[in-house]
Amino acid sequence: MKILNITNGDGAANIIKQSAVPGDVLPWRDPMHHGPFPAKLSLSELSVLRARYLVGPDADPTGAERDFQLRDRHLNASSSYDSIVLWFEHDLLDQLQILQILDWFSDTKLKDTTLDMICIDSFPGEPNFRGIGQLNAEQMASLLKVRRPVTKKMLDLAASGWAAFRSSDPHDLLAFLGGELSELPFLAAALRRHLEEFPDVATGLNRTETQLLRLVGEGVHNPEHLFLRNMDMETALFVGDWPTYRAIDALCNGGLVTCDPTPFSFPSLSENERHAFNAQRLSLTETGRRVLDCEQDAFSLMRRDGWLGGVELLASGTTWTWDKAAEQLLRREI
Repeated sequence: MKILNITNGDGAANIIKQSAVPGDVLPWRDPMHHGPFPAKLSLSELSVLRARYLVGPDADPTGAERDFQLRDRHLNASSSYDSIVLWFEHDLLDQLQILQILDWFSDTKLKDTTLDMICIDSFPGEPNFRGIGQLNAEQMASLLKVRRPVTKKMLDLAASGWAAFRSSDPHDLLAFLGGELSELPFLAAALRRHLEEFPDVATGLNRTETQLLRLVGEGVHNPEHLFLRNMDMETALFVGDWPTYRAIDALCNGGLVTCDPTPFSFPSLSENERHAFNAQRLSLTETGRRVLDCEQDAFSLMRRDGWLGGVELLASGTTWTWDKAAEQLLRREI
């Protein structure tokens, strides 16, 4: 049989390649929990947009665009396989990738190709399970026993979820969450975590920023330690190191955290520069303390100019905020 295995990123992909699992492996390398996903773009158009976003405004996107094009061509050839197996886990990043991939398959005729999925939130003997990328080759191969067919209900649900995630009105996503989502059992919790990345209605900080600010206030001063401790605060880990460091940088630029030396610098592959990165010391400012104590909000301090799915968060005007207690999205003037 000719088999295609699709999974999140190179870590899990390389383990599958080293295992007894047969077939080709296609890694889905897009960190979809941040950046633009506007509606009404085709897969190829969206891939160009994502490639340019991920490399940044000052870098040449040619290589990234080529990687996305190769991925998309491989996906477009999936009907030439006898079997396709999706390998994913329960966190927000994987659940968003599942939505995009299943949405694509919902509009694709596979003829005689079977489509199965493996999606887990735990593994026997791994009490601190974070994801399939921490498994060894033998453990990974054993997951073939728990794969199940992707049904039409799953495809339809994913298509609706993908449209809601890409909508410019986040109320569409909230409405989707009010429906029956049991066909994709980890999706609801993941999307609720996504909503917590909108600025909090009271503080103006999203959940990641709030966690980082609280950790600095508790005495976690080293940026690498801060990243690791923030990981521990997530029920299902999805935020990588660079998005975390960008959040730290935003807190510094907003005057909630100070860095010694200043300004905050990002890590480098150079050993000397890596040492300098780890030698930085982060401290809570008086403004940061007031925000933590709910004596002041951070709406005017955090310069937002980014996207959450199909929703653009602007630096001025009005923005969407999240009221977790009421589970409501509210508009606020900045």
